[in-house]
Amino acid sequence: MNMQKVLIADDEPYVARVLKLVLQQQGYQVTCVNTGKEALDVFAGLQPDIVVTDVKMPRMSGRELVEAIRAMEGKKNIPVVVMTSTLESENREWVHQLGNISFLGKPVSPRDLIRVINGYFLQSKAS
Repeated sequence: MNMQKVLIADDEPYVARVLKLVLQQQGYQVTCVNTGKEALDVFAGLQPDIVVTDVKMPRMSGRELVEAIRAMEGKKNIPVVVMTSTLESENREWVHQLGNISFLGKPVSPRDLIRVINGYFLQSKAS
């Protein structure tokens, strides 16, 4: 079975652990890191199929992470799910400007995350 790879970047270990367990139960291969910088460091080697990131993290924010991934050659279309506890319009604006990004407010419902991730993969199979 070809398992889809998910990279989760969240500085709250409990959140990352819960999301990892839920996604693994759905058959995804999940790697968790604590900062955007760590996510960027493992991104190229891991080659995830989707990235899930918190917005507010130390060393590199989720926004900076997404912008760095988008700047990498050949990675402009990787799906990204952005999670944040702040529902400021500023966060929603940049998410919508970059495209192929979903926005989920925290606390994130595991069911909503699964729905969004499954939706990306169902859509890519249909294409």
